[in-house]
Amino acid sequence: MLVVLDEELPPIVVHRPTGRVVDGMHRLAAARARGDRTISAYLLDVPERSLFTVAVSLNVSHGKPLTHNDRLAAAVRILKENPALSDRYVASVAALSPRTVSRVRRSTVEVAHLNTRIGLDGKQRRTDADSVASGRQYAGELILQRPGASLREIAQAAGISLGTAHDVKRRLTLGRSPVPEGRGARSDPPEAGEAVQRPQRLRRLQRETADGPLGREPTELLDRLRKDPALRLSQTGRFLLRCFAVQDVDSSAWTRLATTIPPHSAGGVVRLARACADRWIRFADNVEREARARERSGASV
Repeated sequence: MLVVLDEELPPIVVHRPTGRVVDGMHRLAAARARGDRTISAYLLDVPERSLFTVAVSLNVSHGKPLTHNDRLAAAVRILKENPALSDRYVASVAALSPRTVSRVRRSTVEVAHLNTRIGLDGKQRRTDADSVASGRQYAGELILQRPGASLREIAQAAGISLGTAHDVKRRLTLGRSPVPEGRGARSDPPEAGEAVQRPQRLRRLQRETADGPLGREPTELLDRLRKDPALRLSQTGRFLLRCFAVQDVDSSAWTRLATTIPPHSAGGVVRLARACADRWIRFADNVEREARARERSGASV
């Protein structure tokens, strides 16, 4: 099919150090069949051990669709060649869920089990049970102590991934411990009092937060904003109030709504809800920064 095209073929991807074609073998064959002397190419500078990972990622994004078994086999090979890559990283490459990749990792004896992994953001984090549990506990405290902080800031401060920070926040919202049951077991006995101090402190913070303004429904605050002429009489203000009105739903209604989501749609709903939450958090951060900047500029006049 590509042979009969008169137009220039899309660029192929070539590993610069070895000259190996990483993506575009069919395009290269078509160019040769047409008698072309040259073809456009992107030159890739990555370690040779990463070539298969790159090839799978490119194929998943625009090549012939891989079957589920093909993607499982790709995940196995990626984990064997790069065991330090996190489950989410491999999942994003092979178009699988992180849980599936985790099962593949546990069931493949050839995959080396390391205490550190590289996440989607390129950062290396410890994965031993104690470190992860401690990071989750600390993230839970930070979320309750700093409600205005973004989850990216929480994740960075606690040394956990953004996905883990999302899970910690979800568990706190449901009134659960930030550390799932069965995780964080120690091989060494903890220092006296250490095992109970942090969970007790976290539970106290949860109670304080629930009793404070964040634990109450924001309906009263929204009513006050609706009466603010600066918002009510401007186009942008009315748009903002409409956006807030959509969110003004009783927490019990959200809880009931969560039970109605069909399993096959849950993943998409979770990702979209978290994306919306992140946008609101970034918006809140921007508003706070602007307010502080105006306060500083007013004070300097």
